Amino acid sequence: MRCVSIFFLLTLYSLITYGQKKRIPRKYFKKDFPALIEKAKVILSHAYMVQNPLYTTDTIPGWEGFPVTLYEYRTGVDKYLQKPKTGKVFLLNPSSEKLARWVATACWQVKHSMDTSYTYKLLNWINNQSNAQFPVKGVVYEDQYTKDFYEPYVFKDGVTVYIKDSTMWPADKTCTPEQLDFYLRITNDDLKPQTGQYGRISSTNREDYKAAGGNEDVGDKNNRKQKWLDVVRELYKKAWNSDRNELIIIWAKQHL
Repeated sequence: MRCVSIFFLLTLYSLITYGQKKRIPRKYFKKDFPALIEKAKVILSHAYMVQNPLYTTDTIPGWEGFPVTLYEYRTGVDKYLQKPKTGKVFLLNPSSEKLARWVATACWQVKHSMDTSYTYKLLNWINNQSNAQFPVKGVVYEDQYTKDFYEPYVFKDGVTVYIKDSTMWPADKTCTPEQLDFYLRITNDDLKPQTGQYGRISSTNREDYKAAGGNEDVGDKNNRKQKWLDVVRELYKKAWNSDRNELIIIWAKQHL
């Protein structure tokens, strides 16, 4: 009986300590978490497309039940047009606390540490990649290659996509009002088979996903299948009401 009791106690201790390793210590939320939230607020203050909210809806196909907001926004002064460009995009951006919790959970799971060398590095990465903006659908203007030259990128489910019909693409890199509205209504049938590589908000790619054990047939960097849109969409939706964002955890496992 004594041997059984000792075995039972050792097993119980192992289960308790295993659970503690998986759970962020409570003292972190009392002492250091507020500073992480403040850092997340700074990141979200850079969300340049969050300008003029037109309405919020929870009926977008594939995003039913999620509070997606349509924003109209203006870029900086375009160097060739000599005036700002106007964009429209549906966004589902996290709050500062939600973003902080996602980052904290990823760092704890991947590094078992809440040191700012990890949490701030991850937040800064997200800032540089997306300013924590998740485009559900619409146009994202970026001066990615030439400073102050704002080029349009069409997004769906947090991923860059490409339109089949070339007549619907702005030849002069400026979207017409009709084009902006069309990009808010696109379905997968409007898209070319290949999509962009990265999933918002942490620029998680297919290779990161597969290395983390993902088993959906999303293709690879040379064959970028549309299935990636479904994966990014469902993982982000799962994260919305959770402290865990698997897309961020997946990226952190490979790069943090």
